[in-house]
Amino acid sequence: MRAFNPRAVEWQRMHAVATAFHLRHGHLDPTDREKHAGLVSWLTRQRHLNGQGLLDPARVSELDALGMIWSKNAGAWERGYAYAQAFHHRHGHLAIPATAKLDDYAVGAWMRRQRKAANLTPGQVARLDALDDLWRLEPDWNRSYRRLLAYLAAGGTLTGPANRTGLGDDPAFRPGTWLRKQDKARAEGKLTSRHSALLDALRPRAGTVTG
Repeated sequence: MRAFNPRAVEWQRMHAVATAFHLRHGHLDPTDREKHAGLVSWLTRQRHLNGQGLLDPARVSELDALGMIWSKNAGAWERGYAYAQAFHHRHGHLAIPATAKLDDYAVGAWMRRQRKAANLTPGQVARLDALDDLWRLEPDWNRSYRRLLAYLAAGGTLTGPANRTGLGDDPAFRPGTWLRKQDKARAEGKLTSRHSALLDALRPRAGTVTG
């Protein structure tokens, strides 16, 4: 018969609290020290134990699955990534408007800095790519391109009138009109090679816009 282990029971209890917080917020970075005092204290304790090499690897993995930020002092990038990950969890992309906030964290401004940064490590780039391989694109263009992909995936076609509307829950989108604007921007030299390549990849599927 297994002996009762109060520490293990307490760890599981607090892990459940952490899991519930993550499910609600999409990250594990509680900032309200009054409302979440117990969780903040517990997370601080886990960081300390891990830093001392005293936290069981299985528990490290369990916390990693919740997006644990192990270094609160040196982890400014990690904190931003945690919120970007939470945004992706909610919306499925990183086309985050520059003014967007998540639980009072300016995740849009953080994402804007990443798009402009020239000193990201290969590991950081890979982690952002894993969430959204279009993250370097401007948010508006990224969202519109995704709307076009969704339109085509739903059986839409770009043959016929250029001002035809989207499908399903996105009837306001005008795929042909948007694509024409991109063709004009390309002719004027305003599109990057990445934009052009993404659009060219759709041409066999998209057909010809008329009218």
